[in-house]
Amino acid sequence: MTAETVGSMIERGAKIRWECEVVRIDHGGPVDLAAVARAKGDDFTLANRRPACRVEGCPGRVRFMDKSNTWPRQVDTITDMDRTWWDYTAAENERLKALGWWLEMGKWRPPPAPVYGQGLNVKTPPA
Repeated sequence: MTAETVGSMIERGAKIRWECEVVRIDHGGPVDLAAVARAKGDDFTLANRRPACRVEGCPGRVRFMDKSNTWPRQVDTITDMDRTWWDYTAAENERLKALGWWLEMGKWRPPPAPVYGQGLNVKTPPA
């Protein structure tokens, strides 16, 4: 599967959105394809790219979704059938854990806020 270029997306009027892989609610928005084309060129592709989340303080990485049709689809050309996907996922999990985040019921949870004085945080990440 070949990756679609930004120029091709513009030509067909694609509606591309960015979504954070860590915090999915309120961490996303439309991609300005014209601005991407001006900065990177028409032959640039968003497939398999993972820039940092645009929300300040969020450690997440962004994936791109094509929401031009009824059924949204990821712009990526790699899937969980590819070794590259598994390597990326493992590295990203380790990176987030090193920052104090942890998975709880399939969702990433931020490190607990520090408590000053007596007592500990009410909720601490599992060991």
